Amino acid sequence: MPGVYIFADAAGSPLYIGKSINLKSRLAQHLENGHDQDTKAAHFLIQSKSLILQVVESDLAAIILEANLIKTYQPYYNAAIKDDKTASYITIGNAPQYSFSVIHHPTTQIYGPYPSAAIANLILKQVRRIFGYCQNPTSRRACFYFHLHQCPGPCNGKISQAEYKKHLKNIKVFLSGRFKNLMADLNKEIKAAAKKQNFETALQKRDQLKALETALASHKYSQLLVLPLATEKVLRQAILLLQHPKLKEPPQRIECYDMATLNQENTVGAVVVFINGQPDKDQYRKFLVKTNKLGDPITMKHIMVRRLRHPDWAKPDLIILDGGIPQLSIVSAIIPPDIPVIALSKKRETLHFYNTNQQIVNLNLPLHNSVLKLFQFVRDEAHRFATTYHKKRRKMTTFA
Repeated sequence: MPGVYIFADAAGSPLYIGKSINLKSRLAQHLENGHDQDTKAAHFLIQSKSLILQVVESDLAAIILEANLIKTYQPYYNAAIKDDKTASYITIGNAPQYSFSVIHHPTTQIYGPYPSAAIANLILKQVRRIFGYCQNPTSRRACFYFHLHQCPGPCNGKISQAEYKKHLKNIKVFLSGRFKNLMADLNKEIKAAAKKQNFETALQKRDQLKALETALASHKYSQLLVLPLATEKVLRQAILLLQHPKLKEPPQRIECYDMATLNQENTVGAVVVFINGQPDKDQYRKFLVKTNKLGDPITMKHIMVRRLRHPDWAKPDLIILDGGIPQLSIVSAIIPPDIPVIALSKKRETLHFYNTNQQIVNLNLPLHNSVLKLFQFVRDEAHRFATTYHKKRRKMTTFA
């Protein structure tokens, strides 16, 4: 179950607050890291006198709850999150604009901190889907999101400024993590609107409630709870554990490639990009492949050839292939010699790469190892992205 944990001192003051999709596993990692005196865990564990656990229903709830607890208690050993340049906050501006922004330094009326701007923007995307909000409420023309039914309409006068201010109250309750209060408020608003026979408002509030319940029941945010593991230390560990002859520095830019096909039809390829262990979705790319008749390894080579035609794209520090030795052997032949390449096969989660003698190394790391978990996360994200694109292409050809 996902949840939040708090290591507290003798006085009950939080020393460190964290979140995980698997509390037992995450706490075991802290205890393991505690043996290394150079880690943060070693310092807060020796001072901890109590451990507080709070299980929640969803990954999204864990993300928001952790952010609000850190903001409230400001634990000393969460300072890396508060001070890190990647830490991000959601802020809502004052009237009349009420603008939503993601910032790196806290000001007033903020929600966070979140580990990265990507996570903060994902939270805002969920807010827009559930409630809708407007970035230009003083305009006299309907905004883009109003046409997508993701803006309540202060921009074109559908609701007044006073009504929009009340609307924002629910968003603020959501960002504060008070989900039970929010559900109770929405139920009251539905009943009140129905009593006044304002059925359009009642339906809107009912849809918001359903969307909220769906979001809180979803576990599609599990990957975000794994991201704190992808620290510089984990990337440094990759150098030591793999002993890859070309991997000399922590790989700041990781590119992972996958392909998807069904009966050799609608074949597609995809690349996902991770910067410092976190996904940069703006740099994800898709490849439409006209044929897969020559098999998966040749198709993977075709995708890589097309990628290498883009010297304007940043150079990867590490390339991961979703596949085994066949993909590794055929793709490695065309990769620039200074770029390390590994393949990650699903069957036994084996890492494959060439050593200095051009012999293939087959490496199996412990399944709980943080380096393997990071590579699995990157590989699974590439698979998700490729599969999503493949399904889209299948639908297009089905209805063409």
